[in-house]
Amino acid sequence: MGKENVVCLVSGGIDSPVACALTARKFNVLPLHFCLYPYTCEETFLVAMKVLKDLRKKARFKKVIVYPWAKVLDAILKNREKRSYACLACRKNMFKVAEAICELEGAAGIVTGESLGQKATQTLTNLGVTSRGIKFPILRPLLGLDKEEIGKISKELGIWHEVHAGCCFATPKYPRTRAESEVLDRLIADPEIQRAIQKGFHEILKVRTFEEDFKGYLETLA
Repeated sequence: MGKENVVCLVSGGIDSPVACALTARKFNVLPLHFCLYPYTCEETFLVAMKVLKDLRKKARFKKVIVYPWAKVLDAILKNREKRSYACLACRKNMFKVAEAICELEGAAGIVTGESLGQKATQTLTNLGVTSRGIKFPILRPLLGLDKEEIGKISKELGIWHEVHAGCCFATPKYPRTRAESEVLDRLIADPEIQRAIQKGFHEILKVRTFEEDFKGYLETLA
């Protein structure tokens, strides 16, 4: 029986590459990177691509899907009344995109580098809220680990980088830690957000060689 395919959300930080590498032991992995530029700097995106290039030696994936995310963030941030929900709306919309890519690529699940309590989106309540209604199982191999443990595994796997991608200029000052599902679902149903998501599917970059023109791609998103 062959390995099943899963979509791995990989940011270029510390956690998600470890989750992807561990998952690759049992599944065929397809990394999905959400490009936040210009909500993050050009250097951060290039670091993420370097992390993914090195990760391929361990996880042995054939391609990476880079999905442009800035226009979705533009639409999310227009709702100033629910600014504290911005990260949660971002996260759940990412899961919805991953869900669609699972369907397109014949994948059976979604993998994240989330670990309990590390961020506002990763409280037990918020993990439940962002997962609600997603058609595919969301696998969180690092859920019970802390940052030190994850860093140690990263070094043992040989995928540790001293410089990591991870900043986002859209993060609210006071993110919601106990979200209400109904409120979040109403927010992400905004037609403007959904139009931005659909447009993003036409601007995807598929990375196969890591010799692609990344700077040129960013120029198309600015």
